[in-house]
Amino acid sequence: MEESKVQDRPKTSGAETGSPYDYYGVGPRIKRLTTWEPERWQKTKEPADAGLLAITREAMRFHTWKDPGVLSLSHAFYAARDMARGNVSRGNFLVLAGPTGVGKTHLALAIAWEWLEDGFDVLFTRVDELLDELRRGYADGSYHQRLESVRRRALLVLDDLGTEQPKDWAGEKLDRIIDWRYIARMPLVVTTNAKSEELAPRVASRLADHSRSVVVQIDAEDYRTMTGPDLR
Repeated sequence: MEESKVQDRPKTSGAETGSPYDYYGVGPRIKRLTTWEPERWQKTKEPADAGLLAITREAMRFHTWKDPGVLSLSHAFYAARDMARGNVSRGNFLVLAGPTGVGKTHLALAIAWEWLEDGFDVLFTRVDELLDELRRGYADGSYHQRLESVRRRALLVLDDLGTEQPKDWAGEKLDRIIDWRYIARMPLVVTTNAKSEELAPRVASRLADHSRSVVVQIDAEDYRTMTGPDLR
């Protein structure tokens, strides 16, 4: 293939300049697992710092996912596995939408664990707990430091978006976080059972932008009743 034609292809974030992964967008995880980046491994990433409970290390993984044979859940599984492998060629946002108990949190945790084990700075958090953390920052003067820590994680996973009111303080802070990652093209995973009209307008617009976001609408029964009580 002529060099000029290769250079015209759009680049995929997450690969070093000049790498074949820039052009094909199919192997960012292979790149990060096979490229020596000693600074990434100098500091051990603690699951607790990433918001990951030890009990979920084995329970909430792709190999523990039980496929109930529902098409939308299969789509969610493969989209989540793509994100876990760092394949953001279709978008750096992944939105798993659907009713409570269909396995959204399981898949989001599986993504977070794989990124953490690859040596990346990850944060998995329920949205209500994140907002509580930011509020505590006002009391001790650490608000801006906490906000920057959230916004700049290599991977941010927001679980259960939509319980907050879009026009109040909480909605405004979430808007800032999501908008910053949207503009910076940084990976974001969102689980929600809210409808788009229940979210802040700009948040809904960012999450629904098909040039940046993969949205999977899950239409299924409670995952726990289909697979057993130990999974969410």
